[in-house]
Amino acid sequence: MATIGSVTRQIAALEISGSGSRAPPASSIARPIHTKQSSQDNVAKLLTKFAAPNQHQSQSNLSKLPPPPPSRSDTARSDTQASIDIGRYDGGLETENEKRGEAVSGEAAEDLALDSSMSRTYPTQEWSLHSFDIGRPLGKGKFGRVYMVRTKTTPKYILALKTLYKSELVANKVEKQTRREIEIQQNLRHPHILRLYGFFHDEKRIFLMLEFAGKGELYKQLSKVGSFSEKRSARYIDQMADALIYLHGKHVIHRDIKPENLLLGINGELKIGDFGWSVHAPGLRRMTLCGTLDYLPPEMVEGKEHNEKVDYWALGVLTYEFMIGAPPFEDRGSVNNTYRRIARVDLKFPSTISAEAKDLISKLLQYDPRQRLPLTDVLRHPWIVKYRPKGNNAREGGSV
Repeated sequence: MATIGSVTRQIAALEISGSGSRAPPASSIARPIHTKQSSQDNVAKLLTKFAAPNQHQSQSNLSKLPPPPPSRSDTARSDTQASIDIGRYDGGLETENEKRGEAVSGEAAEDLALDSSMSRTYPTQEWSLHSFDIGRPLGKGKFGRVYMVRTKTTPKYILALKTLYKSELVANKVEKQTRREIEIQQNLRHPHILRLYGFFHDEKRIFLMLEFAGKGELYKQLSKVGSFSEKRSARYIDQMADALIYLHGKHVIHRDIKPENLLLGINGELKIGDFGWSVHAPGLRRMTLCGTLDYLPPEMVEGKEHNEKVDYWALGVLTYEFMIGAPPFEDRGSVNNTYRRIARVDLKFPSTISAEAKDLISKLLQYDPRQRLPLTDVLRHPWIVKYRPKGNNAREGGSV
């Protein structure tokens, strides 16, 4: 539904259709006018009710999620849930499984024998393919397909089911990274982080039960329109800052914030959906060079030790790209020039960006990590507050 080391970009969440090349600058893209289908609002309301909720919870078992309101009868509720169209299943899981992948053995088999019902922290019920009604395909990733599914048991939640072929993970030497990614994501509970509800495996595949991001990939929308308005950008950054505060409180550094790794929920809310380069680092200090070049901070391109403030820098780059359509230090003609521009913090603003937006970006894109604006101050920044929906708390970005 961009890749850094050619292998890891398709492992998590829903970046499943291959983003291709980056969006050209806003000035070179025509901006189409979009209209909604008349039935879209009703569908969104139904999906809001019956897509598995993403909230701060201590359990990842779908059977332990809050039941629907008791004012409706189970029969009527089941009829409504069953009436939501999840699309027609194309038989792709069986067809693909006959031709693709093979069983793995040894240490790799142990690393990839992933089952959330055996989790030490938040064990779920046992899941299998028979637990779901399978609907339309949502896309193809490097290591498998993603389908829209509905749980067969009440309350019949709608999810995205992602498959990963074990032998392909092993061939690309990302089996341990995949396991780490799943272990990190299964313990996260935040409205702006894509929820991983459970996972299971068979001889050849791993299946991830993911929150259904009803409005798809943010990158596709950015590519389509070229750039976002300041209002829309500010609301997304509000939500991003809140999610990053939560991650850092859990000692998780994301390390690969960029539009390609973000999704949009049913109500248009932002979701972080890729943890391929994330690390759980209680000391919050790392040396590994990872992430995407345009978003790397000076300390990483210079090979220095880094901490969670790499995500502060990336948030500044993201803010710029939302409004301009390209990252601030990008040089399409030379990777070395991009490195140099990052190291010098060669930041140039077009006249179209407001003074308030420039102020926030400049305070995040500081060479010295210690000088970067704290995320709690991002939430209080005048540009963020200006566009925050009325009635929302400081840690709620609202729909856009």
